[in-house]
Amino acid sequence: MSGWRLWWWAVALALGLFGGSGSAAAGAIGVREQNARSQGAAFAGVAAGSGGLGSIVWNPASIALFPGLQSESDISLARTQARLSPDWHTLMAADLAGGSPWSSGEMGQGRYVAATYGSYQINEALWIGAALNTPYGFSSKPRQDWAGQSYARSSRLTSAAFTPTVGYRVNDWLTLGAGVTAQYLDLTFKQAVNGAPGAPSAILQGNDLGVGFSLGATVQPRPGTMVGIGFRSAVHHEISGQWAGTPGIPVPITAGITLPETLSLGISQMLNPRWTILATGEWTNWSRMERSAVISRATGLPVSSLAFGYRDGTFLSLGAEYLWHEGVTMRAGVGFETSPVTNEARSPRLIDSDKLWASLGASYQATDKLGLDIGYSRQFMRQAPVRITGAYEDFNGSTFIADGKSSVDVISFAWRYRWDAAARPVFVDRYTPATY
Repeated sequence: MSGWRLWWWAVALALGLFGGSGSAAAGAIGVREQNARSQGAAFAGVAAGSGGLGSIVWNPASIALFPGLQSESDISLARTQARLSPDWHTLMAADLAGGSPWSSGEMGQGRYVAATYGSYQINEALWIGAALNTPYGFSSKPRQDWAGQSYARSSRLTSAAFTPTVGYRVNDWLTLGAGVTAQYLDLTFKQAVNGAPGAPSAILQGNDLGVGFSLGATVQPRPGTMVGIGFRSAVHHEISGQWAGTPGIPVPITAGITLPETLSLGISQMLNPRWTILATGEWTNWSRMERSAVISRATGLPVSSLAFGYRDGTFLSLGAEYLWHEGVTMRAGVGFETSPVTNEARSPRLIDSDKLWASLGASYQATDKLGLDIGYSRQFMRQAPVRITGAYEDFNGSTFIADGKSSVDVISFAWRYRWDAAARPVFVDRYTPATY
């Protein structure tokens, strides 16, 4: 079987996994879990290529670090624990009003995120490839009857992005890259029409296909040092679907949502043949997501809204890799993420707050063609209070005050394969990932 045919079989397998995937949230509705190798180092240095072929999500120029014909498939399994505990005033008010005086119960959802990547080196200067991944998503499911049901019942947002990518090696120290993204977004949000036990749900459903782009560069100022910078553009979605504010009476709607641009900087520094240190700095323009009106297509009037109220988010991480012995690399990292979700705007749908990342991982080069990665991260989150009063953007007349607690465990696996005969040079004078 030819290398190309084998590669397409690998893509087909990854697409099958991807099609059934759920989602895991990073900051707000962002999904960071794109790559098992970078997962093990808290995504430190990922824009500089330390995350393997999956680094092209952050920086398309990193594709030129991987010679020949290669593919990578990743799957991340996430376990989220999340709970909202209303204060006694909220519970008492709900009880006196004939509502549901209960906490959320366990809102977290177990899910998986799949991704696949491929690259092909055309000549000594030009690479092409593609990424298929989930850049945004979250899901939560409190108990059906609870004190916050008029603001949130089950919530699900998923996405899928396909990004053809090209990389061009300008000279021995500079590589440029670019990609064009087709991104699909789908959402279903439910909330009770009132606070009474057994109240029917109002349901918002919709989807859209948007287009964006990515740009990047890698610079090697000296052997063993790699600096990468990548930019992923905003993507606008004009959600088309329906709103059933009165159960059984759906209204065709449209709603505009623009998902944010991200700027990533990564550094990888080899200290000696065994040790490499890694660092990442990232900024995401979440503040462009404020409030989106849900408009009836029949009347042109708003029937509901999506209130985000986000601020910009940042992510910083530091990690290290250690070549334990030939073919086996160990790694670890820590990171800190400032959440775009503020105490004033936090929704019962999504318990997100500032978080500390702690990660461990390893890679095993089984043969000259096959490599395996594993990464684990624990996200420790600050307490996430929800304060819905008269000043809240989507206040519906029902005061809701609660304290939220959440944590996330993620374990990621990947297999990497080089399909050609490995005849092309691996540019060891420029930069050599530890497991290649």
